[in-house]
Amino acid sequence: MATIENFATVSYTAGGVTETKVSNLAEIGLESAISFTKSTLGDSYSEESVITYILSMTNTSNSPISNVNISDDLGNFTFGTLELTPLTYAPPALLLVDGQDVSAQLTVDIGTDNGILFSFPTLPAGATANIVYRASVNEYAPLDLESTITNTATLTSDSDCADGSASATITALPAANVSVFKQMSPNPVVCGDTVTYTIRIYNYGNTAAENVVLTDAFNPVPTNITVSRDGTLLAANEYSYVDGTLTVPTGAGTPISVPAATFVRDVNTGVVTVVPGIVEYVITGTI
Repeated sequence: MATIENFATVSYTAGGVTETKVSNLAEIGLESAISFTKSTLGDSYSEESVITYILSMTNTSNSPISNVNISDDLGNFTFGTLELTPLTYAPPALLLVDGQDVSAQLTVDIGTDNGILFSFPTLPAGATANIVYRASVNEYAPLDLESTITNTATLTSDSDCADGSASATITALPAANVSVFKQMSPNPVVCGDTVTYTIRIYNYGNTAAENVVLTDAFNPVPTNITVSRDGTLLAANEYSYVDGTLTVPTGAGTPISVPAATFVRDVNTGVVTVVPGIVEYVITGTI
């Protein structure tokens, strides 16, 4: 809340001498003629998220407010000497005034200091406006566990008493993001020879993937198999191999986790590179 401060000065003459007296400093709070908030649908994000934001404003005065402008920084932050923007505006935006779609009145400028500027001509007395828009997480967004993106919007208008600022914070979703890649060699293979199956399990998420179980049904069925994990040969009681189907780990096998990825931000560009956690299985057998 802003404050209005004021004092009075009185000058007078007494006995031929001019005197001056200053009153006490009077203060009153000055509330904005507009209430302004920012919210999101959902409070978390991941590498491929598209976030929906809602800017809400109500004219609490008895007069219309003209030339409403909202500057949104799309989460802009400083990294070293770089100014990075972790969100990218995803048009279109929607303007509702008292529930009525008046999007034709909304102007969107995406070239404003790495952010976005929304403008519309007037907000009637007592009316509520909502701007709904989306932004996608881009290559500058922090992805480590407990990372956040704080997006701040600043409202100005032609009225000296109608301004405000509002922020919304989203947090990186704690999750594993697993993918599996398999290859065989040599190619081609001759019947009676040994074939090698290499299976890599990648985790692109910011938390470990726990209790990972690999199942592979081979066709044709190899015999005399060996199984290794991350270069270490597994004992036969650490996996099962029944009718050509491999399951690992089982029995005495140690529960497996694929470690979380690491996230490296380039000091020159600010771009985040995901280095996945990995577990590699190598299976050999005779075809």
